[in-house]
Amino acid sequence: MRSLALLKVVLINIVLTVCLLEFGLRAQQRFGPLFDLEFRPNNVLIARSNELNHVPPPDESWDANGLRRMEENSTNCSPRLLFMGDSFMQGVRKIAKDNYLPVPQAETIPFHVRRLFRERFGQELCVFNAGFASYSPSIYVPQAKKLIPVVKPDLVVIDVDETDLWDDYYRYRELVIRDANGSVAAVRETPLNVQFIQGLIASTNKTLYLHRLFSKLHFTRVEYPKMVAQYSRDRPLDNLALSKLSADEVKNAHQQEVEFFKRNLEDLSRTVVERMGSPESLLYIHHPHLQHLTSTAPVFNNVVSETIGEVATHNGIRYYDATEDLKAGFGAKAQDYYIPDDMHFNAAGTQAYAMAIAKYLAECCIKKK
Repeated sequence: MRSLALLKVVLINIVLTVCLLEFGLRAQQRFGPLFDLEFRPNNVLIARSNELNHVPPPDESWDANGLRRMEENSTNCSPRLLFMGDSFMQGVRKIAKDNYLPVPQAETIPFHVRRLFRERFGQELCVFNAGFASYSPSIYVPQAKKLIPVVKPDLVVIDVDETDLWDDYYRYRELVIRDANGSVAAVRETPLNVQFIQGLIASTNKTLYLHRLFSKLHFTRVEYPKMVAQYSRDRPLDNLALSKLSADEVKNAHQQEVEFFKRNLEDLSRTVVERMGSPESLLYIHHPHLQHLTSTAPVFNNVVSETIGEVATHNGIRYYDATEDLKAGFGAKAQDYYIPDDMHFNAAGTQAYAMAIAKYLAECCIKKK
């Protein structure tokens, strides 16, 4: 009889504990949440796309064309500049390891360029920012086909980043769809992204919040890491791995990656020039990573920059590599212009890069009024 009474007390305590946990999880969801146990599409920072692989969800930060919403261009602004690029052009701030949020639009490269022209030359440029995280030449091709008729720019400025060599070959190569002429028509959505969203939906689609907690923890800590490992088994996990090799190592062991990257740059060049009508209407730009500016190992090679330069020269397109200008400007304190333990510029670095771009634009491409 005593054992039965003890069992009853234990069961009551378990039920009460479960009820309290359920109540607590529902309360934190309502007033926080500290740990999100509902799937809300508006909390997903990217939307899947079978045209551009992934796109910013239209909201207060981006419009339906994937253009960053910015302070309005003045009614008499000219010329019209379309900026394309990845997270460097988008502008990001780091909130945790591999976790970023967009910076305010006033801290982005196009905004700084417009401000500098206004302050130094009294000239109002029209600027449009189409930069978004993890974009690369594979995606720029269909993106340019979509945006040039919409924006009707006088000049397209495309920032090609060091990570784009890895992105093009390892991230997007198997997802690229080409038209009859061999030009990139679309980049399909990444299957892993589909699995991630489906997993989040399934794990949070439970009646009890306690069930949701265990289900989401199991998916995010056990199932999804296994998916990532399986999906990434034949590729280097570091998207700067090729930059850390010597130029000879890249040439001898990774020439197919470089050739694929080069093919997409050639495609991008033809795509933009055909729609703009002149090679002078396209400008490629490139910026250094910290490892380009220091002598501390690993020191990055120049394979990406040299490949962009070859394609630009072949097509009669202007190319501005800001490495030497920023190296001179940063001096011995280059690390002060980058987010600690991260590849991206901080606010000071972004502004310095924008200033270098503005100076080059004023010298090469934009007639001052």
